[in-house]
Amino acid sequence: MSVFQLRRSLLYVPGNMPSMLQNIPIFESDGVMIDLEDAVPLSEKDAARILVRRFLENYQDRNKEIIVRINALDTKWGEDDLRAVLPALPDGIRLPKADTPEIVETLDTMLTEFEEELGLEIGRFKILPSIESAEGVINCIRTAKSTKRLIGLAFGAEDYTASLEIERTKKGEELFAARTRVVWACKAAGIQAIDTIFADAGDMEGLHRETQLIKTLGFSGKSLVNPRQIDVIHEVFAPKQEDVDYALQVVDAIQKAREMGTGVISLHGKMVDAPVVKRAVNTLKTAQAHGMIDIELDEEVIYGQE
Repeated sequence: MSVFQLRRSLLYVPGNMPSMLQNIPIFESDGVMIDLEDAVPLSEKDAARILVRRFLENYQDRNKEIIVRINALDTKWGEDDLRAVLPALPDGIRLPKADTPEIVETLDTMLTEFEEELGLEIGRFKILPSIESAEGVINCIRTAKSTKRLIGLAFGAEDYTASLEIERTKKGEELFAARTRVVWACKAAGIQAIDTIFADAGDMEGLHRETQLIKTLGFSGKSLVNPRQIDVIHEVFAPKQEDVDYALQVVDAIQKAREMGTGVISLHGKMVDAPVVKRAVNTLKTAQAHGMIDIELDEEVIYGQE
C-alpha cells in the first residue's frame, strides 16, 4: 500500500509559549503547526523563533508532523523565521497569505537555497500555503500546482471573510463557494485540503456539524486551536465500519477478477466500475491509517497495471 499521511487535525501551538511547546509530544493531533505569525506579538518575534528552534532541536523522537507557520514573506520577519527554524528540521512550512502562485514559488526557491546550504536533499521541506483572501481563492487552482513541495492547501476563513468585508457565521454559508474552490484545486493537483479553524472551543456540537460538512465537501482535515477539539474531528473523519467492510469486498472482487484475467467486476449481482474501486482503495488507506485494519494492498493488481 502506498504511503497515506493522515492530516485530520493540525493543531496550532503558539511559538512564544514554552508550556504549550513542551506538550506537543503528548497532543494526539496528526500534526502541529507551531505559530510564529498571528499568535506572537511583534515584541516577541525574535525570542519566539529562538525558542522554537531550541524546542525542535531537542524534539528528536517525533511522533507527529511538525509544520511551522512563518510570518509572510513580504514582512521583515519571514526570511528570519526560515533562517532560524529550518536547521532544526521541521517537516514543513505553513505560508500565510499565499495569494498567488508566485509567492509560493518564491518560498520554494528559498527552501531550495536553504537545503543546499544545510546539505539536505532538495525537496526535504514541504509547503502548506494558506488561502485566506478573495485573491487567494481566485488563484488557488494555479497555486495548488505551483510546486511539488505542496502537501495541501489550508483555508483560512477569518482573514478570508475580512477580505470580503463580511461576518463569519457558525452556519458558514458565506464560506461555501471558497471552500468548494479550494477542494477543487486540491483534488485536481492530488494534494490535501485542510479546512479553517472552528473558533468556539466550547461548542463541540457545532464543531461536529462543521467537520461533517467539510468532510462531505472533500476536505482531508481541519486546523484547530484547542486540543479538546481533536477527538471530535478524528471521530468524524474515521471511516464507518460498513464502508470499510464494503471496500474490502470490492477489493477482494477486483483481485479475483484480475486472477481470472478479466476486468469485469461483479459484487452482489451489480457491476463495479473504476470510480467505485478507487473509492474503495481510498477508504482502505484511510482505515489503515486509523488503525482499523492491517492489510497490504497491491495497487498494481487492483488497477490492472503491468
